[in-house]
Amino acid sequence: MAQTRRHLLVYWGAQFAAWTGYMALLGLPVWLGGAFTPQYGQALLAMVIIGIASSHVLRSFYKEWRWADLPLERLLPRVFLSAVALGLLAGIAQAAVHDASFPAAERILGGPARRFAEAAIGWVLQLMAWALAYIAYRSVVRGRIEELRSLRLESANREGQLANLRSQLNPHFMFNALNSIRGLIEEDPDRAKQAITQLSAILRNAMATVKRRTVPLGEEIDMVSAYLTLETMRFEERLRVRFDIDPALAREPVPPMMLQTLVENAVRHGIAQLPAGGEVSVSARSGPNGMHINVMNPGGLRTGKSRTEGIGLRNTRKRLRHIYGDEASIKLTEVDGLVICDLYIPRLNTIQTTTLNIEP
Repeated sequence: MAQTRRHLLVYWGAQFAAWTGYMALLGLPVWLGGAFTPQYGQALLAMVIIGIASSHVLRSFYKEWRWADLPLERLLPRVFLSAVALGLLAGIAQAAVHDASFPAAERILGGPARRFAEAAIGWVLQLMAWALAYIAYRSVVRGRIEELRSLRLESANREGQLANLRSQLNPHFMFNALNSIRGLIEEDPDRAKQAITQLSAILRNAMATVKRRTVPLGEEIDMVSAYLTLETMRFEERLRVRFDIDPALAREPVPPMMLQTLVENAVRHGIAQLPAGGEVSVSARSGPNGMHINVMNPGGLRTGKSRTEGIGLRNTRKRLRHIYGDEASIKLTEVDGLVICDLYIPRLNTIQTTTLNIEP
């Protein structure tokens, strides 16, 4: 709110300064020639008001009709036609002010058409120049905002990926995995080899995704499946897994290791806390403008959540906000003894790029 007020103050200050300075330059020769009168000053003030009002209406067209999203070949004709229409209205207003301020002079309204044409064309050219300057300013600011947004996104991704990498490499996880593999070496060597391969894939993926902004959902599901298979060695029959993934979503981009974080929470705070264990269900379905990914596990939501869970979910929400703005969401609900985490990820090409304020 404070930032919006500051932008509006800058905008109106720039409007007043620009039009006042321009009209002062027009009146300077009259003042230097000694012909400046109060009536002439009033007329110049009226011209300042006409200029501010006309350009503000032109700016309103630009903002309300989302001209910033148009390519240049479609934007320029709209700007030209708007400047012509507003220039004609401004010319009429100028003519009315002139005729009222200087009754002894030759009238513009009802007078020679040449005089009104000169006034209208002058306003059209002035508004065109104002519009081009405004568009150039908005383009520079927009580019700057996109650059900052890209840097924030990259920083958020690095932060989230490194946090998840640290979670994957924490001593507790590594100890359990290696201890389970050690117990399998003599009992089931083939399964032990498979477990080592899965652990290697998880660690390799954790390292590789630090450099990637998004990964296909199918690749993320493969890593989650490897993680759950590895955890099954520890929990045995206490951990059951079910996947229900729409094959059409396999290539949809998702933030790397975000689903992994949610599944880890389901195992750590659901299955691990129940003597009888239960089933972890992962599903994905398509929506009108994105997809819903659900992770479901037995258990309940508690007010005193552990610090690890809190960090994981806060980190996930932060990454979603940086990448998708307000379009994405994550919700935790408890229904009939099941905790359901619903993650909604919009398609990137449906996201409006107006989440950042680039006024004026």
